[in-house]
Amino acid sequence: MILVALVVLGELVLKIMEDVATWRVRRLPQCIIEASEDRIDVAHWAPRWRRLLRTKGRAPVDYKEFDRTVRGMLNRISIENASRILPLEPSLRGAEFPAGDSPPWWTTRFAGLMLNSYMQVIHTNRYARGLIIQSAENVLPGYLDAVGPLLVRSPQLVSAVMGWFARLLHWHDLRWMTTRLLLLAAREDCRSHALPPHALSRLPAEIIRGRILSFLVPSRTPATGELLQGAFDMSNRPKEEVEMDAVSVLAHIIVFSPLAIWRQLSAFGFSLVEATLVDTKKNQEQQVYLAASVLSSLAQRIEARMGCAGKDELQQYCNEDLGPLSRLTSLLREAADARRHSLELSSFVDCHVQVAIQKSHIVQEGLKPEPASGENDRDHASLHA
Repeated sequence: MILVALVVLGELVLKIMEDVATWRVRRLPQCIIEASEDRIDVAHWAPRWRRLLRTKGRAPVDYKEFDRTVRGMLNRISIENASRILPLEPSLRGAEFPAGDSPPWWTTRFAGLMLNSYMQVIHTNRYARGLIIQSAENVLPGYLDAVGPLLVRSPQLVSAVMGWFARLLHWHDLRWMTTRLLLLAAREDCRSHALPPHALSRLPAEIIRGRILSFLVPSRTPATGELLQGAFDMSNRPKEEVEMDAVSVLAHIIVFSPLAIWRQLSAFGFSLVEATLVDTKKNQEQQVYLAASVLSSLAQRIEARMGCAGKDELQQYCNEDLGPLSRLTSLLREAADARRHSLELSSFVDCHVQVAIQKSHIVQEGLKPEPASGENDRDHASLHA
């Protein structure tokens, strides 16, 4: 009997000690708890990112450890822990200099794994594919908010993301005429007196092939090789389905990515829509859907910013985005009308077209410059007359 009482008393003492310990932890200031978690996560993840750089700038022979680390990070990342587990420091991403960026193999593989993960999210949630909004049913905006700091700090990663989208959406097949024209211009002798003053060939070849071509056509991801194996395997899914998922992920990135990379995203988006609608009479329905979805997301992003943007940002939208948005909206309407006349436009795609046109008109009206006071006075005078 005494032994049983001692056992019960011992258990009671242990329970009291556990409660006291728990109470002490709860009474700790939240900043102390978060600082402790920060040190644990940073100390855990920083060595893992550095272990991926043993080849000193060269691509590794085996990507298993790289893939395992990136996928582990993507599965754990949130807005709260992003600053602790993302490789924000250039040295953690293989940069040779403090202000440098990652080597191409690092960004290409990382971007492929990231997009593969996001496309799986979209594929398993058809609600998110249709509506580009932040809600409890759509978790992709939260993932993009979390990874946003890395996109801001690594322009090379943003370029790699665009390269993957160009591959998935067959950008280079649409832009082959532009590419050929620029390459032919680069081969001309810029010193030739027979060239007219406005000839593109008057520019140095390195300018045409480097800055102009790389701006109009995103860099290609490798067609084959170890760099692509396992990073992005969609061979077991229909082509149209993969393209629809890719378009939806691109639309999410345009709408929810940081403002700091908007110019890169908007230039890519407008160029993609233009390449898709280059011939309105030959557009397939899938191309009309792609153009409508991307154009709608561009307009949605600008519309969301109009109510909170400063004067300089609004002026940037007027100078850089309003013109392409208006022109491409007209091309989209022509392409949709051509498909309707031939009864080859489904109600699903037609709905996306109407939404894109409506959002574009809202942006055009919102960014329309207000008439000067003198013009208003003249208008009133003419009305009274």
